[in-house]
Amino acid sequence: MNWLDWIRGRNSPPPLPDRNAALPETLPLGFRINGRVALDTLVYRAHPEALSAKLPEGHQGIPCYGHIDLGGGHALHRFYLDDDAYVQVSTANGAIEGIKAFVFVDTVNPQSQREFQAFVTGHPHLGAPEIEFAGRRWHRDFSADSGGARIPAVVYDEVLFRHDPPRRDDDLTHYAMLYRRPVPELDRDEFLLVTAEDYGPNEFVITYAIGLDLNTADLDIT
Repeated sequence: MNWLDWIRGRNSPPPLPDRNAALPETLPLGFRINGRVALDTLVYRAHPEALSAKLPEGHQGIPCYGHIDLGGGHALHRFYLDDDAYVQVSTANGAIEGIKAFVFVDTVNPQSQREFQAFVTGHPHLGAPEIEFAGRRWHRDFSADSGGARIPAVVYDEVLFRHDPPRRDDDLTHYAMLYRRPVPELDRDEFLLVTAEDYGPNEFVITYAIGLDLNTADLDIT
């Protein structure tokens, strides 16, 4: 099951942990805050024109970890890298369900809460069945049976941990939509995650991140 499909079935996000809470669980795959990871970018070097964005090269520091509790034992673990990218690990009761890596490619700063809310509730990039972005056409990753209608954004909360020893540093609410497009040259899909991020009460940002599915062989974690 797609992780956004899972949280669309919930009525509301699980409650945020206490402000002074430690890390919620052992982090997957040996990742750690202030650790490092290198991503296999051979696919980008072999087909530079086929993809819309390139993941960062070399070993990247991990200054921040984001935890998203999806409920029912499901969670997302986001490991934010030095160069405006992150690795996302999906787990179910501790077992790895999937790995994606995203790189941020665009940011929009709404001028007011009203402008932010208008994007969340009405912008086609946050729910239309097809959108144009970066000169390419992207298809919504779920709810294909909606009859071509725009659907509401998926809402979930993320808690951010930083520092050594790690401690909770911030939290935010995401209003998100995942899109994909086939890449015939690579026989795989590329993903576009559009997110309206609410840090409250007057801090909002809209981000566009492009990424790919990975497996453990694509990661060198230290």
